[in-house]
Amino acid sequence: MKLRVMTFNIHKGLNITSRRHILPEIKTLLQEARPDIVFLQEVQGEHLKRKAKFPDWPELSPLEYLADDQWEHFFYGRNCVHDHGHHGNALLSKLPLSQKVNVDISINNLSSRGLLYSTVELENGTPLHLICTHFGLFTKERKEQFQLLNEFIETHIPLHEPLILAGDFNDWRSASLKLLNKKLLLTEVFYDLSGSHAKTFPTPMPLLKVDRIYYRGLSCHSASILHATSLSDHCPLVAEFTEFD
Repeated sequence: MKLRVMTFNIHKGLNITSRRHILPEIKTLLQEARPDIVFLQEVQGEHLKRKAKFPDWPELSPLEYLADDQWEHFFYGRNCVHDHGHHGNALLSKLPLSQKVNVDISINNLSSRGLLYSTVELENGTPLHLICTHFGLFTKERKEQFQLLNEFIETHIPLHEPLILAGDFNDWRSASLKLLNKKLLLTEVFYDLSGSHAKTFPTPMPLLKVDRIYYRGLSCHSASILHATSLSDHCPLVAEFTEFD
C-alpha cells in the first residue's frame, strides 16, 4: 500500500501579509499534490469578520471547502477561540478516520495549541496512527508540549503499530530530535533521507526548519518541499510511504 502524505501550515487561508484571501489557491495546490492524508495547521474554523471582508470566502466551513470531493473524511480540532471565531489543526483523508481526539497542550493563556489524533486502517488491517500538531514559539513552552506529546504516544499508541506525526513544531534548533528519535523511535523523513530537516519558513526565503514529518513502522521512499512562495508563510512538505514488506 502506497501512502502520500502532506503537512502544511496554511496561515488561516491568508497570504504571508494576511491581506489577501488565498484559500482557493491553497485548494488547487492540495489537489495538484494529490496526498492521501493532509495534516493542516492554522485552519480557520470560522471568522465572521473575514467572511464579511473577503467576497470569495467560502459559504461552507474552510475545511469543508478544502476537502471538497477529494477527501471524503476530515476532522477539525478547535484550539484558539476568539470574538470572531476560532482556528486549529485539521486532517483530510481519503481513508476513513477513526478515534478522533483533540488534545489541549496549551501551556499558557497566550498560546492555544493542540494535538489532533486519529487513525486509518492499512490494507493489512493494521491501524495507522496519525497526530497533527502545532507547537508554541518559546523553548520552555515547547519543552512541556513535547513531554505531553511523549505521554500521549506512550499511553495511547502501541510501540509496534505504525505512526505518522506531522505539523509545525517551531523547533528550529532541533531540540526535539533526541526525544522523538531515541525515546519514541520516530524518524523524520528529511533528516533520514538527507541528514537535515527541511527549511520551510518563511516562504520568500526559507531559513528555519520548523515543519516536520516523523514516522515509525513504515518505509519512507521520498520527501519533497513544495516552494509555494505566494501561499501561506510556510512551505508544505510531502512524503511517500509504504507498509513494511
